[in-house]
Amino acid sequence: MILIIPALIFGYLLGSVPTAWLVGRYALGKGTDVRTLGDGNVGATNIGQLLGPRWGTFVGAADIFKGFAAVAAVDAALDLLISENYPGPVSTPGMAAGVACVFGHIWPVWLGFRGGRGAAAAIGVAGAVFTTPVLLLTAPVALILLVTRNTSLAFCLIYYGALVVAREIFDVGWEPIIYCWLLALPVLLTDPRLRRWWRRRISRKSASA
Repeated sequence: MILIIPALIFGYLLGSVPTAWLVGRYALGKGTDVRTLGDGNVGATNIGQLLGPRWGTFVGAADIFKGFAAVAAVDAALDLLISENYPGPVSTPGMAAGVACVFGHIWPVWLGFRGGRGAAAAIGVAGAVFTTPVLLLTAPVALILLVTRNTSLAFCLIYYGALVVAREIFDVGWEPIIYCWLLALPVLLTDPRLRRWWRRRISRKSASA
């Protein structure tokens, strides 16, 4: 437990670095707040719409790296300090750091707890847990993203696809699979498309009642 607390703090602080917001201020001027522009999201999709695909790709890659680094750095520190083997692909403190990183991206303290969706950070965490499955899916999902321009679809394909590949092909245990399923919940709940879908469902039920 004592190792989990610093892992949570580290993961949250790393995840709360507002890459998209910083890029917006750099490229559009210091007084710019990307939360007031485009779709208002502090993420790669909004930056891509505002500044073009190069900046969008940069922000997406940086946010993915945040998620990966949160887990990998904690596990590397444990290897150096404790030199103790742990069951599964990552340690418990590493998994805690991954959760905190996604939460930090969605609710960053520096921006009044108004951040992005956390999708890229979650992909990074999944990449640390299931490195090979994520790498196998990167190229085909990137092609689908180029064709459809649908980031929500791309997230679901690479994220949940990696879980399926990890389980069915690499025979990974259920604990990291369930961990990543739960990790995606805040990402899905902050997805504006999903929220609109739920509103339509609720409206239809209210109208038929």
